[in-house]
Amino acid sequence: MNTVGAALLSDVQKEVLDEVLVGVPYNSASQFHEYFGTKAAPPRFGLSCAWQSFTAGRMVMERSGIPADYLIDGRHVAAVYRKRDGLVILDPYLLHGEPLRLDRGAAVDGVVRTTVDAYPYRVKKDGTPAPSRVRATWDLGDDSIRLDYLRFSPRRGHNTASRSFLLRPESRIDTVPPAADFVRRLLVHPEQHSVSIRVLHPVTRHMAELILPLAGRPSGVAEDSGLMLTKDNQGAVAQYGDARFQRDLEVVADAVSASQDDVVAFLLEAAAIHRAAAPAGLDLAPYSLEDE
Repeated sequence: MNTVGAALLSDVQKEVLDEVLVGVPYNSASQFHEYFGTKAAPPRFGLSCAWQSFTAGRMVMERSGIPADYLIDGRHVAAVYRKRDGLVILDPYLLHGEPLRLDRGAAVDGVVRTTVDAYPYRVKKDGTPAPSRVRATWDLGDDSIRLDYLRFSPRRGHNTASRSFLLRPESRIDTVPPAADFVRRLLVHPEQHSVSIRVLHPVTRHMAELILPLAGRPSGVAEDSGLMLTKDNQGAVAQYGDARFQRDLEVVADAVSASQDDVVAFLLEAAAIHRAAAPAGLDLAPYSLEDE
C-alpha cells in the first residue's frame, strides 16, 4: 500500500468506527430475533458485539476496498487490519474512540502496546473527566493480541478491568457471518445472562443501557417489563418504576429513533425467544444491581 493509500485507509477506519459507535448500538437481543425468531432486527436497534465488528469491516471494505481479518475469542470478534509495519484494530463493542494502531517499530522486548480513551466518559467526584480506556497488547512472538477494557468506576474512584479478550492468528473467522448453527449455540451460552440495548447518544455522547436479566425469572413469565433495569452514563443502576429508569429509557429510545414501547417490546420478545431456545437446566448468573 502506498503512502496516500495508507492515509486514506486510516481516515476511513476512523470515520467508520465513529459511525458504528453511534449508529449501530450494542444490542444483545438482535441476533435472537434473527436466528431464532422470524426476521432480522431493524438496523437502527443495533447488533451484537460480533456483528458490530462485521459491520465496521464491511463499511471499511465498501469505502476503501481493504478487507479485515476477523479474530474471535469465545463469543467476541474484532476486525483486524494487517500491514507491513503493524496492525489496526476496530472493536466497536469496546467503545474506543480511535482505531487501535499498533506499530511494529514501537515494540519493547517483543511487545507492542497502545492505550486509547473509550466511552463512557464519566465524571469524578471533583468534576474532572474520567474516560474509560482500551489497552491493546500485541505479542510479536506468537502474534497474539490482548484487548483490555478499563472502565472508570465512580464508586471505586478509578478505572477497573471490565472486559478482556485474547485474539490469536489461528482464531480467524473465514465465513462472515458464521454458520447459523454455530451462532445459535453461542446465543444460548451461559454467559448470555441478559438481553440489553446499550447506546452512545449521537448528540450528547452519553451512554445509556436498557437491560432485562434472564436469570431467576419465574417459569412461564415471558413478558415482564417490571424486571427491567437501566444504567446511565455514570453506571448507576435504576429499576423499573424509578424516575431515573424513565430518564434512561428515553435516552435509549431517542438514540435508536424508536418509541419507548417498541424498545421495551423488542427486549421482551428476545427474552421469550431465549426461554424457548435455551437448553433445559441452563444455569445463568444473576445480574448485578450494584452501581458501577
